[in-house]
Amino acid sequence: MPHLTTSAVLDAPPGPVWTLLRDFAAIGSWHPVLPPAAIDDGPVDRVGAVRVSTGGHRERLIALDDTARSIRYAFEDNGGLPVRDYVSGMRVVAASTQSVVEWDARYDCDEADEDKVAAAVRDGVLLPGLAALQTRFATEGA
Repeated sequence: MPHLTTSAVLDAPPGPVWTLLRDFAAIGSWHPVLPPAAIDDGPVDRVGAVRVSTGGHRERLIALDDTARSIRYAFEDNGGLPVRDYVSGMRVVAASTQSVVEWDARYDCDEADEDKVAAAVRDGVLLPGLAALQTRFATEGA
């Protein structure tokens, strides 16, 4: 089962970063590639809530831990990728006056698709999202 892990240092303390990331519906407001989403089946901070993108892709919130500042979600469909059992999560870690955001993804796919899927997830979702967070919090902190 492939596992990707990425991280970025943000020029902001963990509090405001976590406030943004724990809002399961907010991803479309800060991620440059992902579309806006609405919550189906519960409030944004309840495990079991489903995030539905404007394209119809569905993700279920499977863990939310305010103490550890971590959130995990699972695809309810394949998200347009040749994957199965996709689970992803983010964590905010204090680093002096800054924050480190870690974003990982685990999924199953056919061996022939591993490189293509890894590139699509890493370069098309995780890294652009982390770069957008760096920009957002550099601007807000300035």
